[in-house]
Amino acid sequence: MKIRTLRRAIRAMLDKCRPHTAPGLGPWHFAGHPDQPFGPLSYAQFGEDLMLLNGFTLRGITRPSYLDIGAHHPVYCSNTALLYARGSRGVCVEANPNLVPAFARERPEDVTLCVGAGATGGELDFYMIDETSGRNSFDRATAEAFVAAHPQFRIREVRKIPVLPLDEIVARHCGGIWPDLLSLDAEGLDYDILAASRFTAQNGPRLLCIEAVSGGDDSREADLASLLRARGYAPEGRTVANIIWGAV
Repeated sequence: MKIRTLRRAIRAMLDKCRPHTAPGLGPWHFAGHPDQPFGPLSYAQFGEDLMLLNGFTLRGITRPSYLDIGAHHPVYCSNTALLYARGSRGVCVEANPNLVPAFARERPEDVTLCVGAGATGGELDFYMIDETSGRNSFDRATAEAFVAAHPQFRIREVRKIPVLPLDEIVARHCGGIWPDLLSLDAEGLDYDILAASRFTAQNGPRLLCIEAVSGGDDSREADLASLLRARGYAPEGRTVANIIWGAV
């Protein structure tokens, strides 16, 4: 491509940029093409938010509600930030108290809970590898596997954090009705949390985004598949770390 032609192409692209009000992205972004109904951006780690929007659009759900367990941050690596930006609202559950104030600033219309999710209620040790990352976990084996695989990290602190089972979170904070989406990233405890809940495809979320690989790259995919297929869900998509399941 000639330099003059390249300059024209870059100028044309910049002409399509515009100011925006989405949180955490700076003053400009590429506006995208008119045929991109969800826009050109993904907030999720591996593009799960765009996959979820496709799934909900195919189901005729334009503003899906959500329960985001292990929400981590209101914008960065978030499966639900794009949904929020498009008018959806829900409940975000984040155990790390250092991260919760960001939700109040960036997503004030969500309900944010500073608790963890567990198979039962009570308190659990929360293994903190650093102050604000998503590597922190209630599962000691997962935290230890991560630091073994990445020796530049270590477990710096252990805190006692209250935890609630999924069914209790829904009863207390979702009006007893399961939201359209359950996003679950519990760093190794995902299967145990799901197994302790009672929802099925008939009365539960329309879509699930469940972490299948965590910690030292251990996979619970086979266990999750057995559990969720028995409850009436089928896999609809896969990313590096997560599997999206749909009610059938």
